[in-house]
Amino acid sequence: MLFRLVDSIAGRLSPGTLADIYQRVPESVLTRVRHDRFRQTVRWAARHSAFYREAFRKHGIDAAQVRVPADLGDFYTTPDDVVANPESFICKPASIVFESSGTSGKNKQIYYDQAELQAMSQVDAAGLRLMGVAPQDRVANAFDFCMWIPGMITHNSLMAAGNFCMAFGKVDPVEVYRRLKQYQFNVVMGEPTWLIRLTELAEKHGSVPLKLFIGGAEEMPAEAIPWMQKVWQGVRVKMCYGSVELGSALGYQPCDTFNGYHTDDLSFATEIIEPNVEGFGELVFTTLLRRVMPLIRYRTRDVTRIIPGACACGKRGLCISRFRGRRDEMIVASGGNLYPLMFSNILEHVPGLSGDWKVVFKLEGIREIMEIHLECSRTDHDEIRRQVQASATEQYPDLMKNLAIGIFDMRILIHRKGELRWQRKLKRMIDQRYQTESSAAPATGNDHPIGEESVAHA
Repeated sequence: MLFRLVDSIAGRLSPGTLADIYQRVPESVLTRVRHDRFRQTVRWAARHSAFYREAFRKHGIDAAQVRVPADLGDFYTTPDDVVANPESFICKPASIVFESSGTSGKNKQIYYDQAELQAMSQVDAAGLRLMGVAPQDRVANAFDFCMWIPGMITHNSLMAAGNFCMAFGKVDPVEVYRRLKQYQFNVVMGEPTWLIRLTELAEKHGSVPLKLFIGGAEEMPAEAIPWMQKVWQGVRVKMCYGSVELGSALGYQPCDTFNGYHTDDLSFATEIIEPNVEGFGELVFTTLLRRVMPLIRYRTRDVTRIIPGACACGKRGLCISRFRGRRDEMIVASGGNLYPLMFSNILEHVPGLSGDWKVVFKLEGIREIMEIHLECSRTDHDEIRRQVQASATEQYPDLMKNLAIGIFDMRILIHRKGELRWQRKLKRMIDQRYQTESSAAPATGNDHPIGEESVAHA
């Protein structure tokens, strides 16, 4: 009862006050709040969700006896569970649904109600305050409003925080660039590849002083940050970590001393499972405030680790490192979630190709490159490239829209049959963007150097 009263009061506070209280409340109180929210979430799900009721029965779990995540043993919720039957998770009527790409190519459906959207926006607004967005700042919000959640949540958060803003959505960066002076924006939010494209425009045509870039949805190349700071006359570059399943952001960067994330410990219970010797493992979370579609020990497939000790900035909160890839075949690149089935669908409509292909993502400086490697005995290579692009445009217009506005470059490389496969299993998706000499995987036959018969820039 006490903690429900605390939640009720917190919902009426301003984002700045909420952020300040979070930094001042004793850790023992925050721990009790987290544990109480976790227990209530598990019990609520067991009573109202068909999925959890059956899953707990199969695992021999008595929800009334669960106190902390470890009490659930080897029980986890997976993206495949959500894809298979999202409605079975629902505990009470929903007001809105968002979708998120999965590795199978079938979108996950995540449901919320109005009260949850409002609560998430309030918390996210507090996170933006901690990251340096002041009440007087004027914000250009270029996060996607399509079927995904970041654009709407960010917009609602800015409304809750009282900031002047414009809800651009994921438009061509030139549209935002044209309006920077007109509306005196000093904070711009969007995906890193989009922010890079905006910065290229400013480098070519002139910049204005900006206070803050806030990115999310994919990694920011480390090399891009000093370049952005130079072009935008000292802009600070920060990142958030969120997803459709998370709703709001789980991770924020409130300080300039560390490039990982401070986590929202009052909205999520965060775990790292199956860690290696360096502590890197899969990030798992439990939603602590959601009642429409709670997610309990949800496996994100994202790989990170918990940073021991307190952050040097003095702000509280569990800290996690920058992400070190994923445990499935989906790659967040080129302004979206990409997976092998997408490229299979694109290429099956192009005659004369062998069944062997792979897609390599790399950086040239700060520019993201998508290389599509194909095998074919045809000699009309320009026509092959045209057919690939036509198929991609028809089936995945959002991807090709990102290409058209300069988010990334595409190259279609054509090889003789037999050149791509050097082992029994061909790795379809290869991400080389953030590899270093210490983190790069050892060379295998599958990564054997391949001859480039021809290269095309889309």
